[in-house]
Amino acid sequence: MSQQMTRRRCARDGFTAIEMLIVVVVIGVMAATVMPRISRIVAEERVRKLQGAVATDLELAFALASRQRKPVTVTYNIGTKTLNITNVANGTVLKSRYLGQSQTFSTTAVTFTPSAGITVFPAGLATAACTVTVSNGSFTRRIAVTRAGLVTKS
Repeated sequence: MSQQMTRRRCARDGFTAIEMLIVVVVIGVMAATVMPRISRIVAEERVRKLQGAVATDLELAFALASRQRKPVTVTYNIGTKTLNITNVANGTVLKSRYLGQSQTFSTTAVTFTPSAGITVFPAGLATAACTVTVSNGSFTRRIAVTRAGLVTKS
């Protein structure tokens, strides 16, 4: 009797090929339905990262002008897709950030208003308010800076 039970138990160990195939197909269908959503979420997160980086750079421009006691300009070059913070006195680029497609950031469009850029003076005032809009497809984020240096993200 014990030999029969041992044989019966050994004959049933493991999965059949059909059971394994069904599991693989179910996992494949689940992955295929989730992948578009995951790629959209990743793209949106990259835009949010870029939004945070640009906001930090704009805050940095006000800090550098105050710390160095020299005016700095913040400009966006459409051709090279770079946001530059430059010392007005000697033209030295203090900070440069690439805003195009990269492994870290993902954008399809960047707008910088005013297009000529802004100058930040050591007293903490800028020549104009500034708005930077970054987008990837239909997902858009905006960074606004007041003349007094208040940076807001929306």
